[in-house]
Amino acid sequence: MPRQPRYAKRRATEAHDAVLAGKSAHKALALALGISPTTLKLWLEQQPDFASAVADARAELARQRAEAASARAGRKSKYAPGMDETARLHAATGKTDEDIAHELGVSLTTLRNWRQSHPGLHQAIQEGRDCWAVTTVEQSLIKRAQGYEYEETTTETGDKGERIVTMQRHMPPDTRAAQFVLTNRAPARWKQKQEVEHKGEVELSLPDAVRELFNSVMGEHTVSRGGDQ
Repeated sequence: MPRQPRYAKRRATEAHDAVLAGKSAHKALALALGISPTTLKLWLEQQPDFASAVADARAELARQRAEAASARAGRKSKYAPGMDETARLHAATGKTDEDIAHELGVSLTTLRNWRQSHPGLHQAIQEGRDCWAVTTVEQSLIKRAQGYEYEETTTETGDKGERIVTMQRHMPPDTRAAQFVLTNRAPARWKQKQEVEHKGEVELSLPDAVRELFNSVMGEHTVSRGGDQ
């Protein structure tokens, strides 16, 4: 059986300092003192000055931690209600929580805590995200209704090996997408034209209908986007 280290008075001071350094748990304290948990247990039971030093240090450590926690709880939050609209605008552009936190000058953890403790902020970010999602889908639908040009890249294999070929392609206007845009953006006008067309009195091609929609109903939208370019 290994011989137990002898106790010395200085051990009480070492234990006191180790506990205040955060080595309060039994195993952590034993490791800091270079003794086994069993030896530490014996010293606590048999050496009153050692036990008192450890108890006093643990009480002091608990007090320090309580004061630190109280200070954190009492610290004034940087959150202000005006941040809700700022967060909404950033969310509406597709920015992530990490991006929004950066824009607000706080950490991602802080923003997540704010979203839990401030319902208005959480709702603002969610509304911004919903707006971004709708806008993104809407723009894709409008693009599909109008038709668009795109590049297609393929790999061809010949006598001289493989080569990359890039070609310009044209995606023609999609009739279903056009109809959806028209009936939702100009329901009264487009519904009327559909009824007339079904009766055979007026023939209106879908590309013309798309062009009419963008020139009149969505004129302001088209102008604003043109000004951004």
